[in-house]
Amino acid sequence: MKLTSTPATRLNCRRAFTLVEAVTAFGIFVTLLVGTMVGIQVFGLRLYTLGGTKLSAMEDGLVVLNNIRDAIRSSKNVDVGNLTTTSDPTTFTLTGTNANVGNALRIYATTNTFPLTIYYLDTTGGTNYLRMATSADGSTFGSGVILASYITNLSVFDAEDYQGNILTNDSNNRVIRMELDFYQWEYPVGYVGGVGANAYDFYKLTTKISRRLLD
Repeated sequence: MKLTSTPATRLNCRRAFTLVEAVTAFGIFVTLLVGTMVGIQVFGLRLYTLGGTKLSAMEDGLVVLNNIRDAIRSSKNVDVGNLTTTSDPTTFTLTGTNANVGNALRIYATTNTFPLTIYYLDTTGGTNYLRMATSADGSTFGSGVILASYITNLSVFDAEDYQGNILTNDSNNRVIRMELDFYQWEYPVGYVGGVGANAYDFYKLTTKISRRLLD
């Protein structure tokens, strides 16, 4: 007689996460998700602030350029010069026979006498300002109105010919060129101190304005 044996049936072993493991995994996942969302939000806020700062600086600069452009175009006469005392418009002097490059611009509105307006770079304080002052007699000026702040270039105005060459005389077909180089905080909440320079950005705005012929 032949005897056969049947192997015993084994129960399949099934594995699963315990409750502690499931809660731990879920907690890690939620932490990563929240951290990612917060990082994206912070990045978006920084990008928005950066864009807003640049647009604000550009808008303020264009307002200044448009103001001076309109004054030059409607003027009777325009002179490029320098202030011997940077905060005193009464010390305006012409550039003479040298190149017509300076830190001030004198504009006569209707005649070659008065009233007149002077745009000048004020460097007396720690911050350089572009100011505007008007006078009815040429000797008394009102308080200079600040048009732009944090200017870095000392020569703001020059007179050129149609080819962009700086003139040494008062040619009738001259063009007034104005350049503003200035710096501004890249982020209003930027760091200060040793690493403060990393929070600044630099801008340059230039324009050229032609004017009516000299009499």
